[in-house]
Amino acid sequence: MAGVGGKVNRQAWSFIDDANLAWRASRGNEDPLMVSFHEALELLLKCPPLMAAERCRLEDAAGRVLRKSVAADRAVPAYDRVMMDGYALRSADWQVGRRSFRVTDSAPAGRAAVSLSAEIGTCVEVMTGAPCPSGADCIVPVEEVIGSDPGSVKFAESAAPVAGRFIHRAGSDAAAGQILLESGVLLGSREIGVAASCGAAWLEVSRVPRIAVIATGDKLVAVDEFPAPHQIRQSNAHSLAAALKLGGYPPRRVGVLSDEVSAARPVIEELLATHDWLVLTGAVSKGARDFVPTLLAELGCREVFHGVAQRPGKPAGCWLGPGGQVVMALPGNPVSALTGLHAFVFPALAVASGLPRLSARRVVMDDRAMPLPGFTRHLPVTLRADGRAEPAATGNSGDFIGLLNSDGFVTLPPRGEMSAISAAFPFTPWL
Repeated sequence: MAGVGGKVNRQAWSFIDDANLAWRASRGNEDPLMVSFHEALELLLKCPPLMAAERCRLEDAAGRVLRKSVAADRAVPAYDRVMMDGYALRSADWQVGRRSFRVTDSAPAGRAAVSLSAEIGTCVEVMTGAPCPSGADCIVPVEEVIGSDPGSVKFAESAAPVAGRFIHRAGSDAAAGQILLESGVLLGSREIGVAASCGAAWLEVSRVPRIAVIATGDKLVAVDEFPAPHQIRQSNAHSLAAALKLGGYPPRRVGVLSDEVSAARPVIEELLATHDWLVLTGAVSKGARDFVPTLLAELGCREVFHGVAQRPGKPAGCWLGPGGQVVMALPGNPVSALTGLHAFVFPALAVASGLPRLSARRVVMDDRAMPLPGFTRHLPVTLRADGRAEPAATGNSGDFIGLLNSDGFVTLPPRGEMSAISAAFPFTPWL
């Protein structure tokens, strides 16, 4: 599938249609429109088109996904590097009984390599990071000096230098031309450091997807307004936008929509034309004013799934726009919305950015895991000092304040599918 304005891959549409038909037929009268959490996630991960690549300055590449490998432009290290402040000498001179050496030169870091005199019993004062003087084969650290006079130095008997001691050999880390960063890696501090050492001032990375986060509801008012008794301040869109920003996907637009279809329609239509992803909260269930599914169908979006056997977040749904845009519609309850973002949207954004699919961290639950019959449960938990998890003190799916007591959530399979209550379960930390 292409991005915004592109052509949709018809094979992907066929896959979605065939999969939905198969699942609905297999369920008979058992809520045929609802899929399991894992079925829904697998469907979603096959939907997003791979984001286009773009060139980016190294200074701006942190948190981006590399799309073109980076190779060493020279051997690493490029020279025999001194690893300790001290003195470079020949180990053979020590072996014949020398303990006092004449200092013939110095080699600070950042200066071209010097040579050790061929005279027996000579050494060169060296600093960490400097090229090892040619002719020397070991370093005696300054801590092993027991005496010095102008132009000479004496070492402790316990020094016992051997060839290669405290010398970082040229090319021992990587050869020139060796691939150091593969395509598909997330660029963190270590990767940026490696890229910089290779002279990669520009990197080819995945373009940041254009994301809009929209909350729906006539009851919502702005944060700086005082709500009437029948109103609440808009918090979902701010919460989801904050998580997306922390996850490396800052949304381009964050806003609120009325529950009136006539007002919402032109806004959704415009967002589909200008964004790769729409994350909606509210109006996705089966109530009289839950307009999102019908409106998306009218705008040419194809349903991937709608209704997931999970708690919280049963009404969640996903649609693909006519140009391959991904629309993830999450329930309006704050806990459901934030959980859905972490459980569905982040894994799909990672795949769309070119990251390999990673296995979630797993934690061991205590005997209060409490799975649900027929439903996957995303249970907020607190991580204990011993690494185990215990259910957090939270309320229902509207209790977003209770989430402050949790570190994230574990995903529990439906009751009857758990091999043991003490098994390790996937853990997702809150962003």
